[in-house]
Amino acid sequence: MGKKTPDAPPGFNPSQVAAAQGAINRETAVAQTQLNQLDEYTPYGSSTYSPTGDPTPQGIQRYARTFKLDPEQQAILDQQNRVSRELSTVAGDQVGRVGETLATPFSYEGMPAGGDTGNLGQTESNLRAMTQSPYDLQAGKSFAPTAQGIGAAADAGTKAAMTAAESYSTPFDYSSASAAPGADAAARQQVIDSMYGQAQSRLDPRFESERVAMENQLANSGIARGSEAFSSSMRDFNLGKNDAYQGAYNSAIQAGGAEQSRLFGIGTEARRNDINELNYLRGLPAAEQQQLMNMYGQEQQLRQGQFDAQGNVRDREISEELRQRQIPMQEMQNLAQMQGTLFGLNDQQRQRVIQEQAYLRNLPLNETAALMSGTQINNPTFGAASTSAIAAPDYAGLTASNYANQVNAYNTQLGLKGAKYGAQGDLAGALGGAAIAKWA
Repeated sequence: MGKKTPDAPPGFNPSQVAAAQGAINRETAVAQTQLNQLDEYTPYGSSTYSPTGDPTPQGIQRYARTFKLDPEQQAILDQQNRVSRELSTVAGDQVGRVGETLATPFSYEGMPAGGDTGNLGQTESNLRAMTQSPYDLQAGKSFAPTAQGIGAAADAGTKAAMTAAESYSTPFDYSSASAAPGADAAARQQVIDSMYGQAQSRLDPRFESERVAMENQLANSGIARGSEAFSSSMRDFNLGKNDAYQGAYNSAIQAGGAEQSRLFGIGTEARRNDINELNYLRGLPAAEQQQLMNMYGQEQQLRQGQFDAQGNVRDREISEELRQRQIPMQEMQNLAQMQGTLFGLNDQQRQRVIQEQAYLRNLPLNETAALMSGTQINNPTFGAASTSAIAAPDYAGLTASNYANQVNAYNTQLGLKGAKYGAQGDLAGALGGAAIAKWA
């Protein structure tokens, strides 16, 4: 006999699971609330929690938060309350006077009159009439200047300029000037040879004397001619000698280049001087004509000065008359400004009186409002206390997950059981087939 079929996992009641999850959540909330009900104490007072009333039908205990001031702060609060009561009493008595004030209509009767615009209008009319009166620019004035003679001087200057331009019509070149210098290699080499010959005439006897002295010194030291030591000494001597001759030749080359540069500069300066002389002679007629033009220009400036002087005399006469004409206009403007100032002062005086009367009318209201507003005691300020959070376990989720695991395990057992029965059936079929074949 094989093992019997496994039993299916028992189911669960969702209502019971939900009720259990609700109870867990409620217990978690109660525990979290109790953890966060921290008593606080400051120099100004305290905040404490204490049980109050009967528990709820669910058995949850309720708490009350109590604030208690420090004795000194409590004394200040009591004093402020007493002052507030007294001020309220005074304010109540003041209300009657406020009613009497508001019952009286506000009137502008007896207040100073504002500014009068009648005088301003008359002054404006007089000023407008003065500005519209005709003005004659010719009566009593000097004659306007004329430009006679200025044009003639200008024409003379133009003719002088044309004469100066004719001097440039002749062809012009620098063929008569000194030729431009070039690089004279022969002269340079001559200088090099001369300088090197002078240096060689001094170096030859010096090095010949030094060679003889060195050979005698080597012989006296027992160093034979042809030996390695003798050859090495002569080699060093010859290297120094070659360097000296090479240095002399290099100096000669530099001296040759410097001499060539000097000669080139002399030739260049000579040609520059010749060109400058030719340019001067070329421009001389134009310079003379320019002097003539300057003379005509001075004459033109003189005539222009006379023209300007005559114009200035007439301008001064016109300006003087305009100034005399503007004097009464300025006086009228000053009068208008004074009248405007007087208008503003009268208006300001009226406004100040109105403001004073409005202030007196509002004074009982302001006093009553001041009496009604009193300083209040501030409750102690408590810092943010640290809180704790408790997460409720997911009972419903755990229950559902456990049931799903049981169902999966049951299904797995069923699958294994079916596979076992199938294998046994195949084995029995195979054995039966063999027996039949045997007896066949």
